[in-house]
Amino acid sequence: MQQQSQQQRKRSFLQGVASIMAQRGTPLPPALTGAPYQGFDPATSMWRSLEVSGVDVGVVRLAGKDVDLFKLWALVQHHGGSTKLSQQVMWGQLLPQFDLPEQYMQPNGQPQSSAVALERYYSRLIGPFEEMYRKNIYRDRAMQAARNQPGAPGTNQGRPPGMTGTFPPVGSLPAVSGNNGLGMMGQPITGGSALPTEVSLGGIGGPQFPASQMISQAAHMSQQQPISGMSGTPDSRVDVAGTDSLSAARQDANGIISSASQDSELNGTASEQDVDGRKRKMEEGDEANGKRVRHKTGESSDLRSSVPPSGLTPHGMNIASRPLRQPSRRRIEYIPLAREVDTAGGRDLDAIQSEFATASQRPLKDLNEWGAVDVEALTMSIRSRISTELSYALTTFTILTLMRIKDSGFPVVQAPDLLDELLDLIEDVAFEGMEDIDPDDFPNSSIITHRHLMNAILEEGSQPFASLKPKQGLRDPGSGPQQRPGDVILTALNIVRNLSLSAENQDYLARHSRLLGIILRLCSLKNPVDLLYPAPLSPALSLNDLILARKDVIYILVNISATVQLSSTDSPSSAVRNARRAFDLLASYLVDPVDAVPPLQCLLLNGAPTHIHASKPPSTLDTALEAFTRFTHPDDNRLVFARAIPPEWLWCMIEALVHRLPVTDHDFQVMMRAEWLAYLERIVLSLYSIGFLAPPKVKKRVKTDRQLAFPTVMLRLIRKLTIGSPADARPHFVVSVRRAIEVIKLIDDAGDSFDTSSSTMPTLAFGMGYGEHGETRVEKGMGLLSGHQDEVTWGLMMSRDVDDQMFSELSSLVRVEISS
Repeated sequence: MQQQSQQQRKRSFLQGVASIMAQRGTPLPPALTGAPYQGFDPATSMWRSLEVSGVDVGVVRLAGKDVDLFKLWALVQHHGGSTKLSQQVMWGQLLPQFDLPEQYMQPNGQPQSSAVALERYYSRLIGPFEEMYRKNIYRDRAMQAARNQPGAPGTNQGRPPGMTGTFPPVGSLPAVSGNNGLGMMGQPITGGSALPTEVSLGGIGGPQFPASQMISQAAHMSQQQPISGMSGTPDSRVDVAGTDSLSAARQDANGIISSASQDSELNGTASEQDVDGRKRKMEEGDEANGKRVRHKTGESSDLRSSVPPSGLTPHGMNIASRPLRQPSRRRIEYIPLAREVDTAGGRDLDAIQSEFATASQRPLKDLNEWGAVDVEALTMSIRSRISTELSYALTTFTILTLMRIKDSGFPVVQAPDLLDELLDLIEDVAFEGMEDIDPDDFPNSSIITHRHLMNAILEEGSQPFASLKPKQGLRDPGSGPQQRPGDVILTALNIVRNLSLSAENQDYLARHSRLLGIILRLCSLKNPVDLLYPAPLSPALSLNDLILARKDVIYILVNISATVQLSSTDSPSSAVRNARRAFDLLASYLVDPVDAVPPLQCLLLNGAPTHIHASKPPSTLDTALEAFTRFTHPDDNRLVFARAIPPEWLWCMIEALVHRLPVTDHDFQVMMRAEWLAYLERIVLSLYSIGFLAPPKVKKRVKTDRQLAFPTVMLRLIRKLTIGSPADARPHFVVSVRRAIEVIKLIDDAGDSFDTSSSTMPTLAFGMGYGEHGETRVEKGMGLLSGHQDEVTWGLMMSRDVDDQMFSELSSLVRVEISS
């Protein structure tokens, strides 16, 4: 029996929620509320993303668990309402009731707090119902308190004799109340009956009276004298017909009260609440002081004259004596106001950090506050080298480079003197007239990787009394109130980086005669022969400054390297110097043996979360690969790189790139995302460029090195991206597969890519015209994939995704020389 009553209350609750949401123009799915709604379209509804559970009505799915809305509403009311839970951050206490985890993963891979999601579900689905429910409770309490006031017009004053009991006022009847046509538990009033079978006076859980009893009492009242004081205005008449007509006039065909009448009733309820609140405070103050207002009593003669004889009234009715009801005492709960402080050793670190950030970060001026900026004045300020003028010029120039007008930025091509002065500033502050060092002076030096620099900083800083030792790049105390030179250099370099983001500036910066040489020289290191730790070539930079400068230069190169022409410089020696320094900078992020690992191990090494589908390649590594592929794409640049790069550096680069290719099935699962697929394409394109740059000796070493296993790794990559992948995903791998086959072909030829002494076309036979001989030429020796002839011939070459060019290259790679 109790279970049936619980189910009845749940259905009434869901019908009330459905009625309110339908009135707001956002009807809930009928599968959730169990209440049909004509014309509901799940495809266009705002609740189409809501997952409704099929276990029972009123149950939704959250984080893979079932959440009963009626149970959730009861728990929230038990804890004091949703407002109290939000203010005291107590939504997390409801999670164990539904077996919800602390966090769950969204479809986009981002973690989401279950408490926040539960609060959002409640506010959107049950929030309007709770708001209307509380307004009805406050109105009923106000009316009840008004009837309990001594001397106030009540239901028994002036009542004809024999009329004992009470009758609910007009405002408490469902037909004229502000509950949007909701009866018990929010049940809508529909059909031909204006009153439900049971009417709740005190809201859900309050006393309930049969509607038939109310109608009979109302009919009895209509036969008697009109009662004064029942409504807000004197001499108002109450009868059943009037109530029904008022209800019918204010409801539509579905039993929903109009918004205008609802607003007027809510406004009246609010005023009654204010009056009741002031009266209740006065009464509680009197009770606390032990004093009560003594009711006025007259003389006995006045009483006799005002009260008619017993049992006689103008209508012949008896008047029932009504005892004075004392105001009930109310329990007041005091919640202490306490500030939750997460302290560490008695100190609130979060508050300290927020105050420190507020004090250290000055708000930037609005663009309108700068007024008209004179570019010539900025140029003169940078040229003056005065501390205050330099600070103003660099700050203003930085703001100008950050401005964006549609897709363009600051057009530095229109202010060439400003850029020249900025480069002069970098060169003067960084090197102070030092002569440039030719990298060929120490040709046997190895590539110092980015990880090696980070470890050097950590090791040097962990030594005893490290902060007391003089270091390179510190500010000279005797220079006065000036900025540290390293900060000036980094600020100017940041300006160049901002300028390179605009497409209209990239070609101008790439063709500038001094820009590339200055920024690459800034990233160089001293000769490490006589040094314990690596040191920047510029005496104004510390090792920390060098790492920041290298990162900015990489982003500058990735923006301008597509249009850089190394061979266009004035002297061939400067072109070779720039090519070597650029290769050294980009390779320092790529060739470290610890970082050169397959994709899955790269994720684990960088501390990626366990769900690998939400991660991306390291941004600096990806940017270095992109800059290298763009830098080495033009043939003129490849020729300069081939002359400048030592063979050992090329071997280290090839080895590191091959080690970064996917090998296991888990690696290929990581590659199924767009970011990792682009990362794979950049690796293969870098290998293709290295195949051109490498001399024949390096190519032969790649072919014969069994520890590297270059043919096996490349063949597995091609096979997994063609016949080993779904047919609908193969078009995304065409670029990688085509370039991988070309890389194998370059390594298989093992020749000098820049040797033009031999003829590229075979000799024409007698009687054959040009173009009739085909493009094939006689190739000798065993192909690089000859040991996998069956797999390539009957697997790859039979695939429909292999075009004619790829087919001919694969056929050449599996050739087998037959000795005669």
